[in-house]
Amino acid sequence: MTDLLMTIIGNRTFFAIGTYYCIPITIAVIVMFFVKSSRDERGRAILGKASIISTIAFIIFINIFARISMQVPMEFDSIACFIQWIYNIVLTIQVVAILIYKRIE
Repeated sequence: MTDLLMTIIGNRTFFAIGTYYCIPITIAVIVMFFVKSSRDERGRAILGKASIISTIAFIIFINIFARISMQVPMEFDSIACFIQWIYNIVLTIQVVAILIYKRIE
């Protein structure tokens, strides 16, 4: 399992894809932060709920990263790619959670 993960993370193409994915997802989170439809009658409750979910995901992914980095020696590129994809996944979770909470409320 870790060999497959290290092969994927060590791939420069995967790193470049993450770089290009990072820009639009970051812009989407910033736009959703300022759009009035991301708020409910109490203010920013939708953003707060989505942020709690993404923070929990961040804690889980960072702990997985810490466990893997203790077991397998990693190069700088692999560490950068891993952290970048943690950032991308956490922001994606936040965007999806905001969209789901908008539909519910």
